[in-house]
Amino acid sequence: MEIDKLKKWMDAAHSFQSEDFWNNIFDSKQTSAAPFNPQTISDFFPKCDLFEEDNMLILEAEVPGLERDHLNISIQQQVLTIKGEFKSLQTNRKYHIKERANRKFKKELILPYPTVCQQIKTDIKNGILMIFMPINLEEVEDIPITFNSTDPE
Repeated sequence: MEIDKLKKWMDAAHSFQSEDFWNNIFDSKQTSAAPFNPQTISDFFPKCDLFEEDNMLILEAEVPGLERDHLNISIQQQVLTIKGEFKSLQTNRKYHIKERANRKFKKELILPYPTVCQQIKTDIKNGILMIFMPINLEEVEDIPITFNSTDPE
């Protein structure tokens, strides 16, 4: 059993050492239309919390320094899409250290319930994007479960 765990750890460690892994992370030309790759940094950004409160879905997403002009939010068939672009590079500056890259991101989240799109509200405060989405209770249906009346004994 311990050898199996060690083998899994070695396989994971090996994937982080591959050149392809690091090229995917730092490849600024990667498009959002590319097939899902679990090793890309955009899959983890922005970090989000989605919770339910008073018949409302509330999403909180970390978007530090992002301006409203560089953000787009849409919902289509219970898929919430957040797209944006961080623009930190200033052409008239002489950088000694440049760790914050210009980058685009796209995050898609499948919502657990349909929402009333016309009543969605958004806010950005202290680098946290908040999206308030009323649950469309009219479209949530419970499906009755029936059991076979003959019990095999």
